[in-house]
Amino acid sequence: MITRTFTAALLASALATPAFAQNGGSTPDVAAELAAMRARIAQLESEVAALKAGGAAPPAVAATPASGAPVQAAAPADAPSWKGAPEFAGGNGFSFKPKGLVQFDAGYVGTPGPELNGTVGGLNYGNLGWNTRARRLVLGAQGKLPGGFGYNVEFNFAQGQIDYEDIVLTWQRPKSPLLVTIGNLYPFSSLESMTSSRLTSFLERASLTDAFNYNRRLGVGLTWADPENDRYTLSAGLFSQEINNSAFNRTGWQASARATFSPEVGDTRLHLGANFQHRVAQQDAQNVRYRSRPLTQLTDQRFIDTGAIAADGDDILGLELAAISGPFHFAAEGQQLWVRGFRPGESFGPNNGVEGGLFYSGDPRFRSAYGEIGYFFTGESRGYKGGRWDRTKVSNPVDRGGWGALQANLRVDWVDLGDRVGGASLLAPDFVNGGRQLGYQASLIWNPTDYLRFMAQYGRAHHQGGPRAATVVPGSAEPVNERGFDVDSVGVRAQVDF
Repeated sequence: MITRTFTAALLASALATPAFAQNGGSTPDVAAELAAMRARIAQLESEVAALKAGGAAPPAVAATPASGAPVQAAAPADAPSWKGAPEFAGGNGFSFKPKGLVQFDAGYVGTPGPELNGTVGGLNYGNLGWNTRARRLVLGAQGKLPGGFGYNVEFNFAQGQIDYEDIVLTWQRPKSPLLVTIGNLYPFSSLESMTSSRLTSFLERASLTDAFNYNRRLGVGLTWADPENDRYTLSAGLFSQEINNSAFNRTGWQASARATFSPEVGDTRLHLGANFQHRVAQQDAQNVRYRSRPLTQLTDQRFIDTGAIAADGDDILGLELAAISGPFHFAAEGQQLWVRGFRPGESFGPNNGVEGGLFYSGDPRFRSAYGEIGYFFTGESRGYKGGRWDRTKVSNPVDRGGWGALQANLRVDWVDLGDRVGGASLLAPDFVNGGRQLGYQASLIWNPTDYLRFMAQYGRAHHQGGPRAATVVPGSAEPVNERGFDVDSVGVRAQVDF
C-alpha cells in the first residue's frame, strides 16, 4: 500500500513539473528543474521510510510547481477535528476532547398571597423577586482509550463550589450493542432526567425530577442498544449514594431499569418508554422527603413539601411517550411513587434511626406528570438518539448568513404530594399535606449556531394545600389542603457549550 502511494506521489510530482521548452529553452532551466525533481524525490523517500517505521499510512503528497514553492499539503491524520471544541485523535486508539457548558440565568419569581404586617403572604421570603445566577459552569473532558474503553469527566463550578457531574469510565466494542458505564451517572429514570441539561425545552427539567429527588449516583450501568438503526434501548443499573455522600458504612442504594422503543411510522419518529426505580434509604437516616420549586431554580423556595417521612425507601414506576414529526415534537411522562413507610411504634437497632421523620398509619403514594409540544419556525427537527433528546442541527446558522433556529414550546406540569393514608384527619398520621402544584409554561429558544442557545420562559404555578397554604391564605373557609395560591415567574438564559 505504501509503495503504491509512493509511486503515485512520484507521478504526481513529475506531472506537475512543466515541460521543457522546445523553442528557445535554455539548458540551465532544464538543469534547475531536474535538480528540483531529485530533491523532491529524496524528500518523498525519507517520508515513506519514516511512515514505514511508524506503521501509518502516508499522507497525501502535494505537487511542486515550477517555482519550486511547495503547495500546502493536506492536514495529517491526527490533526484535531472540531465538534464544538478540538478533538485530538491518535493512531493508537487514544482521543481527547475538552468540553464545557456555561449557563447564565436571570429572572423574576413572584410572591404569593396578600401583604400582611409588612410581609407578603404572612411570610418573609428571602429569595423571591429578581435574581441572577450562574446556573452551570461545567468544565471537563472526554475521549477514547484502546480496547473500546472511553471516559467522560465533568465538574460544575457554579455557586462558588465544586460539584460533580458525569464522571464515568465506559466500555463498548466497535459495533457491539453492549455499553458498560461505571462511575457517577444518572440512574435510568426518565426521558427528562436522561436528557442533557444542554438540550431541554425549558430552563429546568420537569418537576418530577426535582420532586422525586433524581440525581447522579455512584454505580454501574449496562445498556443493550440497537447499534445500526437506533430503535431500542434496554438499560439496568445498580447504584449507591451520591459521589459526595459521607456516610461510608451505611449508604443507601438504588436499582434502576429502563426500556425504550422508537419506531418510525411514516414520517414520524415515536418514542415509547418505561422505567422503574427501587430505592433504599440510609440506615442511619431512614427517611424520605419530596418537594419542588415553582418551575424555576431562580428561587430555593418550595411551596409543596412533604417534610421528612419515616421510611425504608420508595419505589417509582414511570411511563414515557414522545414523537417527532418534521418541526413538531411532543413529549409526555407520568410517574407514581410508593413510599415504604414505617408505622408508629417501629423500633430500630443500634445506630439506626429516622432522623426526625414522621410516622404515618399507611404508605403514602405521590404522583407527577407533564406534557409538552414544540415547534421549530425555521424548519429543524428536534434531535433524538439512544432513547433521549439529542442536539438539533441548525439548518441556517448565523455564521453562514442564516437566522439560526427558532423554537417555541408549551408545557403543562403537575405534581401531587398529598395523600390520605388513614382516617378523616388532615394531620399526620392520617394525611400527608405536601400540597399539589399545577404549572403552565411557555418558552422561546433561539440557537444562532449548534452550540449557542438563548432562552426566554414564562411560568405560572398554581398551588393547593401544602405546608404554607394556611399562612399564605389565612382567611379562607376552605380546608387547609384545598386553599390555593399562584406564583408567576419569568426567566432568561444565555448558554454556550462545547
